Amino acid sequence: MIKWFADDTKLSTKKGDENNVLLFGGVIVDTKAEQELIDLFHKVKNEYTFPDLPVKWNFKDLKKTYQEFGKEDDYNLLLNRSNEWRTKIFKESKNINYRVIIACLERYESQKKLKEVKDELINISFAQSLMRVGLYAKYQDWTQRIEIILDWPEGSNPKPFNREYYYAFNRGESAKGIKYLCGPLKNLGFNQSVYFTKCTHSAVLQFSDLVIGAAKDFVLKTIYGHDYSLGYDLTKLILNKYNGFPNKIIERGLNYSPKNNNYTLIESELKNNAV
Repeated sequence: MIKWFADDTKLSTKKGDENNVLLFGGVIVDTKAEQELIDLFHKVKNEYTFPDLPVKWNFKDLKKTYQEFGKEDDYNLLLNRSNEWRTKIFKESKNINYRVIIACLERYESQKKLKEVKDELINISFAQSLMRVGLYAKYQDWTQRIEIILDWPEGSNPKPFNREYYYAFNRGESAKGIKYLCGPLKNLGFNQSVYFTKCTHSAVLQFSDLVIGAAKDFVLKTIYGHDYSLGYDLTKLILNKYNGFPNKIIERGLNYSPKNNNYTLIESELKNNAV
């Protein structure tokens, strides 16, 4: 079984402005790599708290979870040492066979608030990343089933994902009518339905959350030129895990659209670090 565990996050390309870029993606694993990531998270978290409690990039989001289990001291420890455990996870993950696929979608200038077009943006960014998972699958020598596993959607609204997956699986195109170069997903061994679960219950989704959080910081540092960013450094650390490494990461692994000045900056930064 091959699985793609994916999640989303947002960023702004202009300081102080509303978020205008949606990132969607995560990691592809086989059964062996999935278990190795679970074991890695168990080992690292066991140094700080119960190994079955969750972590994520925006760790403050988990405060209530730790309070529920009476582990607020552990929460504070993990919060204060977040750079340490994040770095441990990324470094040790280098020995595991996984691939990263993320799509970044920058919305055009508009008077509409993000919340008014969010479902549409989610639909498009999911399609862009799912297309690349399909292409990845098309050129692999396997006959295994492929599952798409997503974090439970914000607002408990799975419709944008279900709609897009229906078109991708059955018709080989996006809900907007954009053809998938890989063809219908049903011909590539993909399961008939996308699956949802909670990030707090899945170590591999937690890893995807960390990877996409670090990728967000990589994009932000590239655009803004910050002096330091842990996420930037951690993305560099696992850059060879990105699909398309070393020469086609911007096309297959960390895609950015549209092809504007930010695309050019990110493409250049990826090329400079893909050594």
